[in-house]
Parts: sequence; C-alpha cells; structure tokens
Amino acid sequence: MYHSGPFDRTVDVVVLGFGDAGAVAATTAHDAGAEVLVIEKQQAGDHRPNSRYAAGFFLVPKDVDRAVEYLSALYEVHGEQVDPGLIRAWARETAANPAWLDRHGCGYLDTGILGEHHTLPGHDAITVYKATPGPRPDGYTGCPMHGFLRHLVAGRGIEVRYGTAARRLLTDERGAVTGVLADRDGRAERIGARRGVVLAVGGFEGSERLKTQYLPVTPVHFYGTEHNTGDGIAMAMETGAELWHMNVWPGQFVARFPGSGYGGGTAIDLWGSGRFGPVQGRRPPGSIFVDGSARRFVGEPGPQHAAHLELLGMDSARLSRPRVPTWWIFDEARFKEATLVPTYSGPAGPVGDLTWSPDNTEELRRGWILSAGSPAELAARCGLDPAALEATLARYNDHCAAGTDADFGRDPATLTPILGPRYFALPLWPGGSHTVGGPRRDAEARVLSILGGFVENLYSAGELGSLHGLLYPAGGGSIAECLAFGRIAGRNAAANGIIGG
Repeated sequence: MYHSGPFDRTVDVVVLGFGDAGAVAATTAHDAGAEVLVIEKQQAGDHRPNSRYAAGFFLVPKDVDRAVEYLSALYEVHGEQVDPGLIRAWARETAANPAWLDRHGCGYLDTGILGEHHTLPGHDAITVYKATPGPRPDGYTGCPMHGFLRHLVAGRGIEVRYGTAARRLLTDERGAVTGVLADRDGRAERIGARRGVVLAVGGFEGSERLKTQYLPVTPVHFYGTEHNTGDGIAMAMETGAELWHMNVWPGQFVARFPGSGYGGGTAIDLWGSGRFGPVQGRRPPGSIFVDGSARRFVGEPGPQHAAHLELLGMDSARLSRPRVPTWWIFDEARFKEATLVPTYSGPAGPVGDLTWSPDNTEELRRGWILSAGSPAELAARCGLDPAALEATLARYNDHCAAGTDADFGRDPATLTPILGPRYFALPLWPGGSHTVGGPRRDAEARVLSILGGFVENLYSAGELGSLHGLLYPAGGGSIAECLAFGRIAGRNAAANGIIGG
C-alpha cells in the first residue's frame, strides 16, 4: 500500500509476530543496535502462538555439508528446484543454534533422534535436541523454548505491542517497504520502519478459506493456535511477493473432538509412550489404522511428518476420500496404558486448550472414543463393514504371531495382537502442527518478488514461507528454522541502513 504521508511512530525495525521467529529476530536486531518494535495481534493475557504449543525439539546438523546433501535430496523427491545458497544458509545457521543458545543461557538435551527419511543420503548428519526448562516470564506455561525466548525479549526491554493487528505493509513509490498499517483498538496507526520489517506472523492454520484453497485435501485440522489466519500472506502478496509451499505441510494423523471447546485437532499417542515412537525394550500395546473399507493401508504409524500423504488420494469413481477419516483401532490394553493424546505439548498440554482425563474414561463417556465388545460391533458403530474389520484384525494378529508384517513391513517390535476383551476406535484426520506456505525467502531472509529480485526492506522468518516443502527433515525442523532465520532476518534488517523516517 503506497504511503507518502507521515508516520505516527517510527523505529528502526518492526517485527510482526511474537512467536519463536519474531522473538529471535527482535533480540538479534536489538543486539545489533537497532530500535525494535514487536507487533502482536493477540492480547498479552492470552498470548498463544504456535511456538507455545510445541514440545521444544529442534534439529541440529552435525555435518553441514552432509546436511546440505540431505535437504537437497528432500527437495529432489518433490521435483523442486534447489536453491543452493538458501539450503547452505539453513544448514550453517541451524548448526549454530546450540552455540547461540549456550551464549544466552538456554539448556537442552541431545535426544539421539536422526533425520526422518532414512533412505536419503545425509539423514544421519541430523540429530534432534530438546530444550529444557529454564528462565521464563512469571506464570508462563507451555514450550520451554518459547518461554526462554520471551525471557530474552523482556530482559532487553524490547517493546511488544500486544492487541495490535498488522493490516497492510506500507511502501514508497518504488515499492520498497517503509512501514506497517496497524489496527489497535479500532484505531489505525501508521508505524514507520527506517531499516526493515520482519514478517514472522505464522501461517494459515486458522483460515478455513485458505486451507480449502491451497491444501490438497479437506478438512485438515491443526493442533496449534487458532490465530494464524494467513495475515502475512495477504500483506506480502500486496507487495508483489512470490509464494511457495502453499500446498504442503508437515502432516500426521490427528484426532478432533467437537464440543471440547477447542476447534483444532490434536496429535495422538499411538503407543502410550509419551512420544512418537515406542519405548525401547518394551513391547507396546496393539494398534492399527484402517480406512473406509476397514483395511490397513500403512505400516503404523508411518513417517512422523509424512504419514498424512497416505490420506490424500481420492476415489475418482465414487468421488470420495476413502481414508478421510481413518480409524484408529485398539483394545483395552492401549486404552488403559496412558492418555490417547499427548499431554506434554499441544492443546492438551500445558496451554490447557483441551482438558483430557488421565485414564481416558471421561472422553469415552462423552462419546469421543467408540467402544464395543467385539470387532463386528465396533465396525457397526464406525460405519465400517463388520466382516471386513474382523478379517483385517485376524490377518494383523496372524502377522503378530509370525513376528513379521507381511503387508506393510511394520517394526516387528511393535507387533502386539489386538485381542479385546473390549475394542475401541477413534476417527483420525489429516492434520499437523502448522502450515509452511507463504512468501518465498532467500538466504538473507529477504522476501522474493514475483517479478524477480526481492521486495526491498522486507524479511521473513518462521513457518510463514518456510523453506521446508513436501518432506520435513526431522522433528524440530520448525523451531530450528525459527531460530536460524530469526537471526538472519534480525541482523540483516538491523544492518539495512536508514530507509525512511
């Protein structure tokens, strides 16, 4: 939006959004000597960015060159053109995350988890760390990483203007970004940026319109903030930004509970282990996934952030999606093992959007979990063919007895039979933690223009226009990118020089 008049206020760098990426960008720009203002549309008393729902995992390349090889291979699977400079910047800067956290006093643990796609070269150059609880604002609950980053911002006295929604980016006659038009309590405010604006407002998980427009299946339910409504996409498009990765996301099978008070989805805990995989050395209770024909279609649980790809196919003759919903089938052993959804992160975690009973009984009473005394009776409750579900369970139990999943090659250590005496089911949907689409960025975190080159003075960081495409590299990919490109965007915006006033 062209603006030639005065500003109500002018600072060096304006950061839009106060999740992990925005906090790191603000901290970095401030430490480089810039006057920084953070604008956040949520209110201070109930500030719930996606970063607060996370568990605190972040990936770390142990070998930069081999990490470049790995991410390049992920792009090539999708047939996407590789930007060598961007990928190397990602590898180099995410490898530097532990040292940056060390300097600022954040603790973490090495989980030993490697890159997710084990058939691709370089996957073992990636490991995954997890932030440990540390300094955070009084009363804060949620991901320890986000609490720590908020602590850094508060300690520097950086102003965070809550309850202020950025509406449009302001530009000069050349199209260079010079500030932001914001709405605070119904009053328009024009905030100038002498050096640059950083877009870190998150994706479009909370916009049904954008999800239906861009994602290849519907419905898709995300387990994070409902405030991510695609604001950054609209603002960036008006400046001529190029968009990318709008049709992909790091996905999983998620549950959803209408009437719970929380409109999104939630991850499931397949094994009752409190983590994505089973506990080593201990056989987990039995579980399978079946589609609308009551047949298995994947070696459960599938890749952690790509399992949703199995759900996208449409039956062109029947004009239906036979795997939406998918049904999670298990017996009493899994029901009694632990909560069916994780309570260490996500909506049922410390943020408390979704309350879950410790023994699953309240959710069973409310009808969110279906139960029956036989597979045939359970199938009828799910709208599945009873004979087909009985046959599927019998075949799966035979695989368990043989110690080999002849159909899908599931890990033998997880092949526990499903024998009752009661049987349970939960419908599952495509979903995940966040979208990745938005304005495309380069190695300097500059927003690229659809006309070539970049949009002057506009930077981005975080899930808005993430460099992750069809395949997510490993758990913690998003937080790692928030830290890395938050720093890149913050320091480049701060060093951009005087552009207006």
